[in-house]
Amino acid sequence: MPFLPFHSDQTIHNIAAPYLTWGAILVCVAAHVALLGQPPIEKVELFHRFGFIADALFGNQPQELLPFAIPPTGTLVTYAFLHASNGHLIGNMVVLFVFGGTVEDRFGHVRFAALYLGAAILGALAEGVVAPPGSGRVLIGASGAVAGVLGAYIVLFPKARITILLPIFIPLGVRAWFIIGAWLLYDIAMLAFGEGNVAWFAHVAGFAVGAAAALALRRA
Repeated sequence: MPFLPFHSDQTIHNIAAPYLTWGAILVCVAAHVALLGQPPIEKVELFHRFGFIADALFGNQPQELLPFAIPPTGTLVTYAFLHASNGHLIGNMVVLFVFGGTVEDRFGHVRFAALYLGAAILGALAEGVVAPPGSGRVLIGASGAVAGVLGAYIVLFPKARITILLPIFIPLGVRAWFIIGAWLLYDIAMLAFGEGNVAWFAHVAGFAVGAAAALALRRA
């Protein structure tokens, strides 16, 4: 997000605590910390092993097997727990912390897990479909899954008040529909004009998964 959110006025009512949200953050942080001490070459090798590579999934490029004989499709999940830099990690985890808890509260633990992983998987597949064949691009990061949380949040809590931090460190309260809507419009614009190393299609596809899931939940 262009502006960093750090507080939501929504509270938890239906669950004791957002254990899955906290768990996803913990796994992402632990994986990132474990990679900090790795030499650059080994880190790249781990990204190629656990990251999502569309060419490998579609049979155009070999990829080293995951541990415990997990099939290559497992990278549709493992990629979402790796991050390329501290800023990449912090941005995703702050957004997940602010918005994830109340979405998990409304969905319940099981359905939230399905939402989070579904957004990660379909986001990666969307990015893979549009990737040029033979590019060998490695996709990592929780952005698709986090976008799913944002899609659900804007449907469930459009009028929630979100406090964001402006670049000059001044807090500002805005409605959820405004800040998340602005983020979505920015991502859509970047599909055409953005830099190629950001998974814009994964963001938009993940968002669509979350919004659709929240709409289905409201109707139920």
